Amino acid sequence: MENDALIARLMKTFLGEAEEHVQALNRGLLELEKQPAAADRGATLKTLFRTAHSLKGAAHAVTVPAIETACHKLEELFATAVDGRSIDADLFRALFAIVDAIDDMVKQLRAQKDLDAQTLAQPLQRLDTALAGKTAKEPTRPRPPAPSEPPARPAAAVDERPLSDRLVRIPAEKLDALMAYSGELMVAQRGAAARAADAAGTLETVKRWRSDWRTVERAMERLLREGSGTEPSAAPAAAERRPGVSPRSTAAFRRATEAMHRIEQDLQRLAGGLVADRRVFERATGMLDSEVRRARLLPFAEACEGLERVVRDLAKSSGKEAELAINGAEIELDRSVLEGLKDPLLHLVRNAMDHGVELPSVRRARGKPSRGRVTVAAALRGARVEVTVADDGAGLDIAAIRERAREKNIPETADDRELAQHIFLPGFSTAPIVTEISGRGVGLDAVKTQAETMRGGVDVAFEAGRGTRFTMTLPLTLTTIRVMLVRASGRTLAFDNASIERLLRIRADDLRSIDGRDVLILGGPPLPVVALSELLGMPPAEPAGDRHQRPAVLLAVAGQRVVLLVDELIAEQEAMVRSLGPRLAGLKEVTGGLVLPNGRVAPILNAADLAHRAARHLPSRPSLPEASQAVTRSRLIVADDSVTTRTLEKSILEAAGYEVTVASDGAEAWRLLQEKGADLVVSDVEMPRMDGFELTATIRGSARFRRLPVILVTGRETESDKARGLEVGANAYLPKSTFDQTMLIETIRQML
Repeated sequence: MENDALIARLMKTFLGEAEEHVQALNRGLLELEKQPAAADRGATLKTLFRTAHSLKGAAHAVTVPAIETACHKLEELFATAVDGRSIDADLFRALFAIVDAIDDMVKQLRAQKDLDAQTLAQPLQRLDTALAGKTAKEPTRPRPPAPSEPPARPAAAVDERPLSDRLVRIPAEKLDALMAYSGELMVAQRGAAARAADAAGTLETVKRWRSDWRTVERAMERLLREGSGTEPSAAPAAAERRPGVSPRSTAAFRRATEAMHRIEQDLQRLAGGLVADRRVFERATGMLDSEVRRARLLPFAEACEGLERVVRDLAKSSGKEAELAINGAEIELDRSVLEGLKDPLLHLVRNAMDHGVELPSVRRARGKPSRGRVTVAAALRGARVEVTVADDGAGLDIAAIRERAREKNIPETADDRELAQHIFLPGFSTAPIVTEISGRGVGLDAVKTQAETMRGGVDVAFEAGRGTRFTMTLPLTLTTIRVMLVRASGRTLAFDNASIERLLRIRADDLRSIDGRDVLILGGPPLPVVALSELLGMPPAEPAGDRHQRPAVLLAVAGQRVVLLVDELIAEQEAMVRSLGPRLAGLKEVTGGLVLPNGRVAPILNAADLAHRAARHLPSRPSLPEASQAVTRSRLIVADDSVTTRTLEKSILEAAGYEVTVASDGAEAWRLLQEKGADLVVSDVEMPRMDGFELTATIRGSARFRRLPVILVTGRETESDKARGLEVGANAYLPKSTFDQTMLIETIRQML
């Protein structure tokens, strides 16, 4: 049994070591392939030899002869190459195939599967064939001695390196457990702080009680003196001789007074001790948490292992030329984040090679270098890390995306940026055929899902003919985070602080309307405003505090900024993220939970999912009002240079019970407004003499009409046009492409 345990421990160690050696072999071969001159290859070949030699010894120790034999073959090749044997494309293909086969066998061992003997057989045969071809073409050289290995250190020798230079291999699950326990201690520390605060509050209560008791005590003394005519010190004794005052009641009063004093002193010591213990506890847990976090940090380069090999293989198989650049490789991130990044990075790099980088002939025709470039980068942004994968290729094919969206009956949008987001939908692909690399529409959907699972998001930007950039925004750790607790519909909910840009207080007159949606102007594009309870399908509740102001959270994640109205902003705190279990795993709105000091669990909301939904949220609207529903016949002016459009709008508004006057342009509308007045103006933007923007600005500059509601109904639908309309003072901006009479009536009703 002890021998079996030893073998299991050795195998576990071997698997970790073998994975590192496979990565080193891939790095060395990629470096070797870039070195055309034999003189430059010596150091790389020696490193490759030592790696193969070390892996051979480790495989021998755990009795994996297939890997041992393959490494021996690699040793022989690298040793002879040091002496001048050339390595052509066929040999490189064979070497990479062997490394891949070794990697496959390591994965089989980790999964505790039976080893497939054929995994290495074909790659080794390919190597023998390639070597045989080289031997026929080149004169035979005597094999030089293998590069000497340093003598092994005797087992009893003492390691003379400083302790700070020694490394210890720790299983990842132990670090995960330490992080979990550290998080539990942080939660307990907050509970201890709450208990210390409770004790301090109780002490204050006892002090007030003691003060009141002293008042009673003084009154008792006066009562006794008046009845006995004695000094205060003799009052209790005299009281014993007073009729109606028994010695027992006097003694009880004395004991109660003494007990009150002792309770106050005891509570003073207890509260002081709890405060001191809380400080020690806080310092110890803080230091432990900091050290555990440091132990879990790894460089971003760890998540990029293997990507250069992917670019190299895809370039050769597709006839393209490309190189990989990694920026920010030294940035340290929590290992849980790095593990979660590996698959998304792989998907995005493969996508860049398949859809982005063009063939050399196409690139040259477009005035680009024949070799494309894929860049993977990491940068810290406050409490989050921004990871980008960019290429200098063709950019997104918007026409193909639009056509594919029509085929899948996805609502159309004129905004190219919003249209580009369709590529993250499940099953969405513009590839004409399904290949090994793409065409199934699962890669980018998987990237989005993984990013949101990690409490982050992904966004895409592109420039036609110049390239595409995918940006993932993720937290620095997935275990403990700073959260903002809010209340909505009576429920306590939490947002990751890293996704919050600002906390706001919003009045009703701060809001404007675009496309029937409430928006807020804070500089830049209008921000959608949605009640969190409505977004989550919960019944509305009366907000706490000032009824004329609503607390709100401005979320900024994955390139989207939205404002969510809440009932109350509660507090900010450090939180240990907990899984909500398999039953709630499918809830996209929630990424985990945290334990509150009272023992209850508050859901941590998925900011990226909520931001995405809020940006497209359409509030429910009543049906078209009847004429009788208008309380008064409000006077409206409709300005549009199209006779058909203004006739249609006049008909709709009169049917709703409004008195309508029409104008053919902004100048006529301004004249009518000055002559007859109005309760609201509905205007087009593109009009002769005075357009809608100028009309709105003129109305806002008038002392008489500056508060008059103005609604712009126009075919100009770009974000810059909408922003300009709101900047000049329009209360609502409705596009003609999605014109809906119910939306127009409801918007006017809200304005009036």
